[in-house]
Amino acid sequence: MSDKWKLAVAVIVLLLVGSGVATYKTLRLGIPFWRGEQVHDWQIEARVSFIATGRALKARLSLPATAVENHAGQESGSLGYHYHIENNLGEYTALWSAAQREGSQALYYRLRIPESTRSGGEPLPAAAVEAVNPGFTGQLLEAATAMVTRATSLTHDPDSLFVALFKQIQGEAGAQELVVLKRHYQKEHGENALIQMGIDLLQMAGVPARISFGVRLDEKETGSQPPLPLVEYFDGAYWKVRDPARPGSVLDGRAIFVWHRGGGPLLEVTGGEGSRVVFTVVRDRIPMATLADLRESPLLVSTILGLPLSERAVFRYVVLIPLGAFVVVVMRNILGVATLGTFMPVLIALALLEIPLARGLIMFSVLVAAGLWFRFLLSRLNLLVVPRVAACVVIVTLLMMLLGVLGYRFGMSVGVQVTLFPMIIIAWTIERMSLIWEEEGKRSAIIQVAGSLMVAVLAFMFMKIGQVQYWAFYFPELLLVLLAGILMIGRYTGYRLSELFRFKTFADS
Repeated sequence: MSDKWKLAVAVIVLLLVGSGVATYKTLRLGIPFWRGEQVHDWQIEARVSFIATGRALKARLSLPATAVENHAGQESGSLGYHYHIENNLGEYTALWSAAQREGSQALYYRLRIPESTRSGGEPLPAAAVEAVNPGFTGQLLEAATAMVTRATSLTHDPDSLFVALFKQIQGEAGAQELVVLKRHYQKEHGENALIQMGIDLLQMAGVPARISFGVRLDEKETGSQPPLPLVEYFDGAYWKVRDPARPGSVLDGRAIFVWHRGGGPLLEVTGGEGSRVVFTVVRDRIPMATLADLRESPLLVSTILGLPLSERAVFRYVVLIPLGAFVVVVMRNILGVATLGTFMPVLIALALLEIPLARGLIMFSVLVAAGLWFRFLLSRLNLLVVPRVAACVVIVTLLMMLLGVLGYRFGMSVGVQVTLFPMIIIAWTIERMSLIWEEEGKRSAIIQVAGSLMVAVLAFMFMKIGQVQYWAFYFPELLLVLLAGILMIGRYTGYRLSELFRFKTFADS
């Protein structure tokens, strides 16, 4: 069989497999093929991790009543554990137990809530509750009394007291009593020290209060997030939940879901050490029943959607890389645009997904221009290739830090955004551009880096399309169809579009 027929067979197989799996998921599993047909639900996955010490093990995770009563939650991925849910007067707890276990352990609980659901932080009616004296003594008592007196001199309303006390706690130029209390609580409580201080001050002011925990509903927060500490206080008729970071605002149920209320521990583990719980949030766009069927389907069909949310989040941008690579192939092999390598435009396009386009291009241009100037200085030292590239990496790192500091000084928070640029790729770009500058001239170097930026912008615009992102994540088998297209372009040996214009004078003659 000739190479031509081998390529044809490979392309046909890729097209049939990719489109066949996508068709099966749409017609048999009911996954919407078009983005406009999707549902909008939030999936929240709690991951409990700890080190088992070889004894009988028991882990307890507090659950939101919404999950259990509406059958919206389910245990997932915790193999080898006995699992059930305890109900204690309307407070639900997930309980995992196992015999002897050793080493690192991970338990998962997944919750799905519609966007229109309640946040879990609505006021709850309750009988009268007495505040608990925090037991301040000595200097701490004097400092706490001064802060409470300052707050109660303005109002005795529980809502206003909450706002007044936490605004005092957040004050940067705090009074001496605030400094004393902060030092004590940071030493005694460590994590959530200031929130615990606010709770105790509320108790001292006669307002019963306790800690609660929530989860930020933000799809842009990739990776895992720790529980968000909140404050629950009693106003005389209802228990209310507020975010102490924004004391003057009512809790926004669209941005924060309250996972745990009641003041008890969020997580308890016996038989293990170093326990912690983190949450992963994903905005799901397919129905719950369909997702369950998808996880039970064969591996080829389920693909990344069968993974825990904490692992699925890693693929949020990974599935977009082939799309950028396809744009690079089309621009180089069909249109004939010169670029500095294949991966540089793709990775720059990925960085631009998290940075405003104009600001990202300016930062990239500044980094490359400054790095190129330093690279010409290094060329006078006659260094070998590897030490020279390593020196470029160090210079690029320092330039990123400098750009972040200058941006902060001028009121632009660009520090985190600068770090999104792939450092090694920028270093190699500077190295390649300097070599082309020396061998082919500055015109050729500028044309290639300009072509790279143009291709990166086009790849960014392609990857930014919502429908394309939806297909890449929920139908990753369509990447096989994309691969078939890349293989066909790979055998194209005709004139590129830019060459038709370049050699137009020969055709006319």
